[in-house]
Amino acid sequence: MSNEHAPTGGEGATPDGGPSVSDERTTTGTDLDQLFEVLADGYRRRVLAYLDDTDDGIAAFSELVEHVADDSDGESTDDHERIAVNLHHNHLPKLEDANVVEYDPRSEVVRYRGDPFVADWVELAQSHESDSQT
Repeated sequence: MSNEHAPTGGEGATPDGGPSVSDERTTTGTDLDQLFEVLADGYRRRVLAYLDDTDDGIAAFSELVEHVADDSDGESTDDHERIAVNLHHNHLPKLEDANVVEYDPRSEVVRYRGDPFVADWVELAQSHESDSQT
């Protein structure tokens, strides 16, 4: 998605001339509604948090399955398989459709696009989850 049509002031800008939320959607490539849909699921939030915490934003599919299972209470081997199927067929394609990750099922590699707008929302969601669990 090109940034050449993103407003830099005037219509769509905040009173101080900074970017508005609509500018943010244009420049990041992730629609706000789509982002909230992505963040609505705990598995997807865990995947994004894990990828954001890596040095290069890259993880093997098996690492993501382990991370999601470890964050879930009392997951068994059968649950690992269920998580793997859900990530492969549901959650990773949704993240890819939202332009947040690239998923290559052949190499079983997931790359986080490193969008600061998305990272801020993931951090906020994690903070809220941590606060609500205490």
